[in-house]
Amino acid sequence: MKPRGRRAGEFESHFKGAKAQVYLVDTTLRDGEQTAGVVFANQEKVRIARLLSDIGVHELEVGSPWLCPEEREAMAEIAASGLEARTLAFCRAVADDIALAAECGVDGVVISASTSDIHIRKKYGKDRSWVLRQVEEAALAAADRGLPFVVSAEDASRTSMDFLLTYAVTAEKMGAERFRFCDSLSVLDPFRAFQTIQTILDTVSIDVEVHCHNDFGMATANSLAGIRAGARFVTVSVNGLGERTGNAALEEVVMALKILDDLDLGISTHHFREISEYVARASSRAIPIWKAIVGTNVFAHESGIHADGVIKNPLTYEVFSPDEVGLTRQLVVGKHSGSRTIQHKFKEFGIDLSDQEASEILAMVRKMAVEMKRALFDKELMYIYQDFMRRDQERREAKHVGATDED
Repeated sequence: MKPRGRRAGEFESHFKGAKAQVYLVDTTLRDGEQTAGVVFANQEKVRIARLLSDIGVHELEVGSPWLCPEEREAMAEIAASGLEARTLAFCRAVADDIALAAECGVDGVVISASTSDIHIRKKYGKDRSWVLRQVEEAALAAADRGLPFVVSAEDASRTSMDFLLTYAVTAEKMGAERFRFCDSLSVLDPFRAFQTIQTILDTVSIDVEVHCHNDFGMATANSLAGIRAGARFVTVSVNGLGERTGNAALEEVVMALKILDDLDLGISTHHFREISEYVARASSRAIPIWKAIVGTNVFAHESGIHADGVIKNPLTYEVFSPDEVGLTRQLVVGKHSGSRTIQHKFKEFGIDLSDQEASEILAMVRKMAVEMKRALFDKELMYIYQDFMRRDQERREAKHVGATDED
């Protein structure tokens, strides 16, 4: 994938040594915190920014400067932290927002305006020409302060293509680093996302960024489609945190590109679980055990057929190693387990079981799992083993007594 856009070289020089042909713009601290009911303490925002920068994330949206003094305080602290990642402030198309962002010391700004007719008429009570004027004025304010800027189109996927292209051309004319396409209500599918991004790139020469939401569960898929169409920047957030159903998840986009597209962004993925846990605690939003890439069940195997395959060769049922994302493999013992899992599990306890012993213990395991409606804990397995050994001893003794009586 060749770099596109007249400013492409600037990004390669800033991220010296980066392997990426695609750049991550993490919005955990902005759109992520806009999740209903989520508030990060300032020290948490600083910590999250450092964690993301340390693993190699390229750009961070660190907040909205108009929000409150506390927001600006956190933004200024992050901007002054000497991070490798570039810091961006999210601004409305208002000159005052640009001024506040400049005071925070960020590396650049995102200038956002809605472009769909329903937003323009119902939210602003204005017309399309007003939107263009607002963006132009905000772009001039950013240029006057020496701030690089990105022009963002909110609700771009519900915008007339003619006006969207006019808006993108205006962004390029004003000197924007790139144009951000927002699928704000997640109304695209991957096929339309590809076609739309391709159309925009055929019209402008600056880079395009895709910002996708997850209302229909396709944020990651739509982001990948946009990248395949030529977008070099993609908005992500840790755990997919964000408005309503969230954004494209950082961990999903990175691993999908790495494993499915053979495109390594140079991110230290083995810290993914650690970062996901920190953001989960800070946001009071637990990581579902079935969460793609970082959920604890990603490398948990209970089915006898699956567990047997993984014991013999992990690649039979794992596309990549659990340590690549900071997880560990789990062989869960329960109703669906097989005798090989029983033998493997008891070997961890220092106990070698014969095939016959494993089969008998498995029957006891399945019975208890059904009664308990869950997988079993190690201590419960040992109780079963002790019961099995006691019964086995009783059988041997009974057999011995029977043989003695015959004599």
